[in-house]
Amino acid sequence: MPAQRSRLVHQLARQDGWRTLLDLDKETVTTWLDRQLDVLGTTTVVEALAAIPHHPVVLWGLWVPMVHLMERLQRTTPRPRMGLAGVPGTGKTTLGQAMAVLGQAYGFSPIVASIDDYYLPLPIRAAAMAANPFAIDRGPPGSHDLQWLNRSLDDFAAHGHCSVPRFDKGLASGRGDRSGSVEHRGDFFLLEGWMVGARPFQAGPDDPYPGASAAEQAWCARCSSLLADYTSTWKRLHGLVLVIPQQWRHSLRWRIQAEARQRRSGKGALSGMQLERLLRCFWASVPPHRALQPDRIPVDGGPPVMMTATLDGRRRVIAVGPPGAVNWPAPAQMSSASPSSVSSMG
Repeated sequence: MPAQRSRLVHQLARQDGWRTLLDLDKETVTTWLDRQLDVLGTTTVVEALAAIPHHPVVLWGLWVPMVHLMERLQRTTPRPRMGLAGVPGTGKTTLGQAMAVLGQAYGFSPIVASIDDYYLPLPIRAAAMAANPFAIDRGPPGSHDLQWLNRSLDDFAAHGHCSVPRFDKGLASGRGDRSGSVEHRGDFFLLEGWMVGARPFQAGPDDPYPGASAAEQAWCARCSSLLADYTSTWKRLHGLVLVIPQQWRHSLRWRIQAEARQRRSGKGALSGMQLERLLRCFWASVPPHRALQPDRIPVDGGPPVMMTATLDGRRRVIAVGPPGAVNWPAPAQMSSASPSSVSSMG
């Protein structure tokens, strides 16, 4: 154990962005780590974290810095609300589970909700998404129940509790549908989702990516316009955390793995072609390099980006820190020849 602790101290002390985020210098990392081990070393926390699949570097490189960011925000802001944005497959749901465990360990009780929970009921959602060229009816701007989402955020801000709808991806042969709701109580609200915090942008001739079809370009412009409807929702958040892949193509691999797990569990899952269309639709709807750039300073009252993290193909944290400390991947490269060409994402 002493040797493992020394290696961990050495690894953490070398991460400049990580230390900046936690307001540490190289000399204070050891003392800081000992305090964290006291908190995280209880049997209850160890067993709870062991039940959440993760690489050890994710615990110290992403989960612990994020819970400290939440703790710091809670000390200065009554009932804070934070957004967690990341492309499909980055492990946002797993991170949300970890925040629920770590929040309790550090003395607060977070409510973790996904923007996917707020998808409109299937018939309404299908009608709203009927115009898209990908035959996809969930995910893009316009597929969410913003009235309910705003009510959840407002009720939490006022009373510390709220109602959150439940969305079951296994219903309707993998298309998913609403499945009741759950009442939550806590002192911190974390909203996770692939497009949380995305802002409208002026779509240009190379959007959503060079070589996009006319239909894809028109859809991209439509979605950018619809993002204006989300602005008032993002204004209810106090900050954002962005989790991005080292290369955009990692997202496809991660989602294929997730769908395979869902299929093995006996639930409805998307086919390979459906999944490729879904991810292609996501990129055409909200190109992350246009709508989620962390160096964009919000001028519309939206939440600031407080932390960014980059994951490699195995979902290991390779960089973390404040905005500007993490390199942004190059825009995705896609051919418009066929939906399956999403696998060529750069």
